[in-house]
Amino acid sequence: MQLRTRAGLVALTVAIASAGWGSARAVEMEAAQRITVFTEASNSRSGICADKGNCNLTVLHPQTDISATFGSGLSIAGGYALDVVSGATPKVFSVDAVSTATRFSDTRHQFKGALTYTRPTADVTAGYSYGWESDYKSSALSVNTRSDILDHQITLGFAYTHNFDDVCDQDNQAAAGNPLNRLALASSQNCFKIVDGPIGQRTVTHRLNIDSLEPSVTWAATPRLLLQGGATAQILDGFQANPYRQVELGSAARAPQESLPTLRQRYALFGRAAYAFPRTRTALQTMVRVYRDTWAVEAVTGEVLLNQYLAKFLLLSVRGRVHAQRGATFYRDAHGYRFLGPNSQYWTGDRELTPMENLLFGGKFSYLRIPETGTTSFFREIEAAVKWEGLFYHLDSTVAPNADRKLAMIFQLAIALRF
Repeated sequence: MQLRTRAGLVALTVAIASAGWGSARAVEMEAAQRITVFTEASNSRSGICADKGNCNLTVLHPQTDISATFGSGLSIAGGYALDVVSGATPKVFSVDAVSTATRFSDTRHQFKGALTYTRPTADVTAGYSYGWESDYKSSALSVNTRSDILDHQITLGFAYTHNFDDVCDQDNQAAAGNPLNRLALASSQNCFKIVDGPIGQRTVTHRLNIDSLEPSVTWAATPRLLLQGGATAQILDGFQANPYRQVELGSAARAPQESLPTLRQRYALFGRAAYAFPRTRTALQTMVRVYRDTWAVEAVTGEVLLNQYLAKFLLLSVRGRVHAQRGATFYRDAHGYRFLGPNSQYWTGDRELTPMENLLFGGKFSYLRIPETGTTSFFREIEAAVKWEGLFYHLDSTVAPNADRKLAMIFQLAIALRF
């Protein structure tokens, strides 16, 4: 229930811009509003899930971004995001996990801001974001820089982010030295509070520090061909388990809280290419990414994006992505945990740590409008878009985490104004 995540300020921004904001023409402003719906349905037709919404998971994500660019090269940006999550999820990862599904709901808020200084051949951006929900708090500082060299043919980029996150967990001091006795967090009611009561009602707060960096090189190989290569590295240090999740271990059906290592190092290499076909007003983009981490998860991802103008103001985008990965070294499916037990001091019911493949396919229609030269308009450019994507999962076992959820769908409406 620790989520990643906005609500409508576009009208206010338009009003401010129309009023002038001092010397209005010296300021370029942009406001963007997006509403995204993510839904993941269960194919289970029996048990508690069928009685309580068929275990569907739904995320409503409104997002607002506003930015202003001044003639001096200084830009200020801000945004607000909201995640409203509801559904049902198995409390215990076991052979009959669907029968233990419980309903939940949560809301996450996030504010962010950034300051950018731009020169003809370089720019630097510093940003901060703060997000919170009932059981998770996150503060992040980021720095991004870009430099053009060799007459703009090559662009060097670097990005760094540090997260200071706080995670709520059940107080398991009584189980110190015996992880099989660890209890899962029952609810977030007492999170981030000092509660002097029964052990089952006490919570603790864990710190999770995350360092992420990404160097990249972009080369304008020809007027039509753009190539990019880079790497990402991330170090996570702290509590990374789902505090609510239990995993059934052994034939005695003991179900302790999920147990994960507190240190994870993640590395990836990626390459991108973009090619334009001016005669047909088409652009093709491709991406390949290889990944490995210290939990032995290995993955490869390939993506293709095609942009095609259907008319002067209408753009069609079609995207396809294929992803395949190996599971973490300590992962077993539900049968393995029940009949063989854990293969180390760690165990998990997280689908993201399993051997699996997924396929994403979808498209987006965008309406782009720029006022004709010589006409009067309060905006310089307007963009409206509607998007649909389907995400298809294939797991290696019928008793893998969330094996009953084979399809997710993503819907998005977006509008952006630049003036």
